[in-house]
Formats: sequence, structure tokens, C-alpha cells
Amino acid sequence: MNQQPEPTDNLAQLIGRDLISVSRIPLTLLVLVLISAMGVVLITHHSRQLIAQQEQLLVERDQLDIEWRNQILEESSLAEHSRIERLAEQEMEMQRPSRDSEIIVK
Repeated sequence: MNQQPEPTDNLAQLIGRDLISVSRIPLTLLVLVLISAMGVVLITHHSRQLIAQQEQLLVERDQLDIEWRNQILEESSLAEHSRIERLAEQEMEMQRPSRDSEIIVK
């Protein structure tokens, strides 16, 4: 029953023979442990990629939020009545009508 290794056997052959001669349960458990370890590595890698993507999206959101606030400020400054009135008087040569030239429609 006890086999003596032949001098020409290499280590890989010895390990292979031992794995085959041993019960199937430890071999199955070894394969399951290796599959589980690979799953953990893949899930960890995927999680890190998603966290990096989330950070990038948060930075982009902050930049867009700043741009939005600047657009709101620009819109409010362009819509001021005094600016519109000044442009109408200077560029279009418009004037307010006097009381005499006003016509009230009933």
C-alpha cells in the first residue's frame, strides 16, 4: 500500500498522484475555496472601480453645480431692468413716452 517514490518522478507527478489517491471531498473543498477566493478578488476589484467612478462623478457634479450658480448669476444680471433700460436708450435710441403722447385705450 505504501508506495515509495521512484527516483525519476518529479514533484508535480507526486502531488498529482497524492491528490487523486486522497478522498474527493478535500479536493472538492480546495477547488471551492479557490473559486471563492477568486470571487472575492473580482468583487473587490469591481467595488474599487465603482468607488473611483463615484468619486469622479461627484467631482463632475460639483463642477456642474458651480457652473449652474454662475449661469444663474449671469442671467439675473442680464435681466436687470436698469441694464435693459440703458441698452434701449443707448443702442436703440428709445425714450420713455411723455404724458402728452400717451394714449389710453379703454
